[in-house]
Amino acid sequence: MTVFTVGLAAADTGLLALLDDRERQRVTRCAREADRGRTLLGAALLRAVAGAWLGVPAPTLTVDRTCSSCGGWHGRPTLPGTDLDVSVSHSGKVVTVAAVRAGGRVGVDVERVHDRSMADVTAWTIAEARFKAGGGPNLTVHELPPPAPGHVLTLATNRRSAIPQVLDGTALLAQSLTGR
Repeated sequence: MTVFTVGLAAADTGLLALLDDRERQRVTRCAREADRGRTLLGAALLRAVAGAWLGVPAPTLTVDRTCSSCGGWHGRPTLPGTDLDVSVSHSGKVVTVAAVRAGGRVGVDVERVHDRSMADVTAWTIAEARFKAGGGPNLTVHELPPPAPGHVLTLATNRRSAIPQVLDGTALLAQSLTGR
């Protein structure tokens, strides 16, 4: 299980080429430039990670974000027909994607501390990561090294003995764009 992080500075309109029409529409609907950048990076990094792990070009993947409650296209991302479970989070200047294979469940949350106490932010990231991993008592929570100053990163998983790896995803994004 691995958590990939990228900084907001990696947002580039060239990454739109990795996305499908629905994902591109989701990016363009964001009102603020920073939100467009985080949404673009989240979708592109998800595809870059999944493509690398599955050995297929990132743009060819099917990403489904159908909400299990209302059917809208804003739910937890899944990759139908694969054994890959993913979770995406972004806040401040950081975007993260966590991935695990073969029946694993994973949830990741990154938050910028900003004007809240570290204790409040940490409690929030733990709750969010657990929720994204499906909830329940059989989850292990990992408080990971901050990906940037002033941020908190937390991972929840059903893989009790697994130690998560945290990697910079910038090179993976570049590789996806060049098709290598």
